[in-house]
Amino acid sequence: MANIPHLTAPALRYFIEVSKCGSISLASSHLNVATSAISRQISGLEEQLGTPLFERRPRGMVLSAAGEMLAAYARKVLLETDRVLAEIKDLEGLQQGKVSIACTEGFAMEYLPVCIAQFQRQYTQIQFKIDVYPPAHVSDAIRNGDADIGVTFSLNPSPDINVAFRQPAPILAIMAPNHPLAHKKSVSLSQIAAYPLALPYRDTTVRQLFDICASRQQLAIEPAFTGSYIAALTQYTIHSGGISLFGEISVRNLVKEQRLVALPIRDRGMDIRNIEVQTLMGRTLPKAVDVFLGFLIQSLPGENELK
Repeated sequence: MANIPHLTAPALRYFIEVSKCGSISLASSHLNVATSAISRQISGLEEQLGTPLFERRPRGMVLSAAGEMLAAYARKVLLETDRVLAEIKDLEGLQQGKVSIACTEGFAMEYLPVCIAQFQRQYTQIQFKIDVYPPAHVSDAIRNGDADIGVTFSLNPSPDINVAFRQPAPILAIMAPNHPLAHKKSVSLSQIAAYPLALPYRDTTVRQLFDICASRQQLAIEPAFTGSYIAALTQYTIHSGGISLFGEISVRNLVKEQRLVALPIRDRGMDIRNIEVQTLMGRTLPKAVDVFLGFLIQSLPGENELK
């Protein structure tokens, strides 16, 4: 790829959009650019590099091996271009800028909106966007250039991801204040098994750790209620006499309001996940993103608050 320095920004933008959409027609609609113009740019890239960048299939276009390599390069180039243009516009200081965040639902419910509102009291012109993903897909959003910052619960390292902040985030047993177990200092999975259990789907770190730990102890625990929406799980817990499992940050306000009680779980393995604040490895962050990243890390709860 010796000619990469001569590749143009429009060609790379069109290429990335086609890779996301899987077709030139969808990319045309998203970019409001004629399909013929996009097709010419893609053909030009393939001619310049001497290799196909897509596999043309009946159901759409899929990146080839060379296309995957170019996509990783192009995302970094376009992110760096956007950063430089934003900072040229902002030479007088942090007067404007945009910050996009990918996170799991627990952070989006209360913690991040409050943090953003506090930040905007000082930096009133900074705009924010939050998109909610399953935990494993937050890193994908960072790698694909769809978000500047990722905030998620993680069990394992992710390639191409810089972890700006990591902190243990044990899973807690959540129940109503009048629950028979609410007065205890901690509980075990065997105790939890005696009550209706509300759990998220298996694409969450909560469910993955619960399933592993229950299987290790040969506990056959079937949830009475499952869902992808935290508010539904907490409301069920409040009204059913049952128990749900969350990290502290997801239910902090409900615990402060004494609508729920959060207890540590004693079983080995229920405390091995981490909160991670992620960025793309090797990327120089725009000024607005970098300043908010520091603010976000400072505002995260201390380790003792998560236990």
